[in-house]
Amino acid sequence: MITIYFTDHALKFVPTDYLVGSDERLIAQSELSRAKIINFFDSCNTLVVADDNYEALFNDFATQFEAVEAAGGVVENEFGQVLMILRQGRWDLPKGRIEAGEDSATAALREVEEETGAANLKIVRHLCNTLHAYCVYGKWELKRTYWYAMQGTKTHLRPQLEEDIVEAVWCDSALLAQNLNSTFATIREVIYEYSCKNTLG
Repeated sequence: MITIYFTDHALKFVPTDYLVGSDERLIAQSELSRAKIINFFDSCNTLVVADDNYEALFNDFATQFEAVEAAGGVVENEFGQVLMILRQGRWDLPKGRIEAGEDSATAALREVEEETGAANLKIVRHLCNTLHAYCVYGKWELKRTYWYAMQGTKTHLRPQLEEDIVEAVWCDSALLAQNLNSTFATIREVIYEYSCKNTLG
């Protein structure tokens, strides 16, 4: 399955044996255009296109966007607290675009440090990748973000104000759960992956 998030909506590309949920709408391949998808989201949060060649359908759909690559991290300190940022009224995880000549892991470490001031960061493992479509200045982009689990120490945080980040905080489990109520679907997916892999060891 491949999922593209459009802020609080999702478009899923799945094999034909996928069981469509009650809150999902199955759409035909002929309806798979960016304009139609945006219109469908007015009445449905999750759209599903099912085909055994779903990866090819996704690749074709992706050509309607400019590709962007980014990287970020879920940082846990020695007290089990997770690092989150507040940007434009929503809780988020630190991330940013991969620069020329960088690999995704290097970019993730750099972006987390720049956006939060966190120090002594170390990558533990790759978590997952997410896809997020959005329109900026009239141009549609499809951002693939590479997410990593990281370790850090509980140092003083410094939110990157020039990137519209107004807070950077260490969250215990209760605060993390609270903040996830006002975040993006992509971030909930990343935290879910992080929690599952921590549980599984």
